[in-house]
Amino acid sequence: MHHRTRRLAAAVSAGLSAGLVLAAVSAVPAQAHQRDAGAGLSDFGYRGDVYGVKLVTDSVEALDLKDAHAQQLCTRAVGQTVERSSVASVPDNPLIQVSASTSRTETYADGETHGVRGTNTIGDVSIGGTVGPLTTPRLVIKGLQTTANAFHTPQGYGHDEGFTFASISLELLDNTVVQSLPPELQQLLAPLDQVTDTVFTGTQQAAQQVFQVLSDATKPIEIPGLGTIALGYENGRSNDHNAQSQASALRIDVTAGERHQLVELGTARVRMGGPAPVGVFRSGGTAMDYQALDGALSFGNVEHKALPCQGSRGRTQTYQVAHASQLVPVPVLLDGVTYQVNGDQHRGTQVAKGWSRTAIDQVSVPSAQLVISDVSSRAAMRQKTGKRVGSKVSTAVGSITVAGQPVEIPAPGGVVELPNGMGVIQRQLVDTGYRGSQVIGLRVKLFSDAVVIDLARTAGRIYPR
Repeated sequence: MHHRTRRLAAAVSAGLSAGLVLAAVSAVPAQAHQRDAGAGLSDFGYRGDVYGVKLVTDSVEALDLKDAHAQQLCTRAVGQTVERSSVASVPDNPLIQVSASTSRTETYADGETHGVRGTNTIGDVSIGGTVGPLTTPRLVIKGLQTTANAFHTPQGYGHDEGFTFASISLELLDNTVVQSLPPELQQLLAPLDQVTDTVFTGTQQAAQQVFQVLSDATKPIEIPGLGTIALGYENGRSNDHNAQSQASALRIDVTAGERHQLVELGTARVRMGGPAPVGVFRSGGTAMDYQALDGALSFGNVEHKALPCQGSRGRTQTYQVAHASQLVPVPVLLDGVTYQVNGDQHRGTQVAKGWSRTAIDQVSVPSAQLVISDVSSRAAMRQKTGKRVGSKVSTAVGSITVAGQPVEIPAPGGVVELPNGMGVIQRQLVDTGYRGSQVIGLRVKLFSDAVVIDLARTAGRIYPR
């Protein structure tokens, strides 16, 4: 089928930048945050997460799809760099194709300024087109760059974030009547000049106008037959104790086909905080990790929440997710997910301590007629400087039923077989080391489907650098 091509933007150098944002000066003297600088350590906790493409379907992330993912785990080290690249990527989902993406996170010190910076550059992204009997408009994006920066100066914490893009084109189906398109999409096309009967190209000025339309839109702009497009987000915050910065270039909701999918393009998130006199927490939870076909497919990260690297100053932070689901290859439905984290550390006692908890009200696997209620796990940790991290884990399960009939709840560390040899359920799988512990509340293995589902996974660890 022929497509009409309309060039939405060409060689756009314009981008969003929040500029420099500083918080009030912290009551903690600046020099206290530079302890051990000569040894490559600061008194801050840094974290970064940068990637080219992320696909989320019904609140569950396709973990094997995240492209060029450069993740900086919590650290106090200065000059720590993580860089990931992908030369070409064609994900399992044929509606989304990606090439040439590079992500980088780095912690840095420049005089009295300490910070963490994340940058993603992505070459070409193609969404839509012809897939089997399905034909949709095709959106092509080139040259996206996203930057996020969180830092501390003698004046306090601050942040700076923004993004730019080179060009965006949209190929509409041949029988599309422009006048019938949504008004917002017509406004997006209005600045463009016609070159031929089928190709429309915007000048630099026109491209900037297109960019402004996306910036001013109060809601995503509908592309009939494909979904919606919107500029992503850029925001940050800073106070006397921490700073965070994040930006995402574009968010595209793909409603074509059988499932609702959210595609995030060009995302960078960084944060830092202090003081961190003992170490950094690597602690948090995720409701479900899902592996199928001997690990060939991996899903999970149900809006994963982590304890800030430096802790939460002893305050409990609670996050909730009402519903989440993974529908292929075996449907799993989650209701009532709750994450809780708490952590603190003290310069005087040189002690860091905290805990994380993950809980799910109900888990359903309809094909197996399996229902699990009130499954949770908790991991607590405590460390004195230079010593082994002490840890304590616990789990709880309300009930397990198959076809409405109760199944024995395994004891911590125990295993229970499901009826008719369909699988097994293990409880409280623990991995403990020098830096702390990780615990999985329940592991469900379904033999005939070659599926392993980990529920309520929680980590509680402390690292010195």
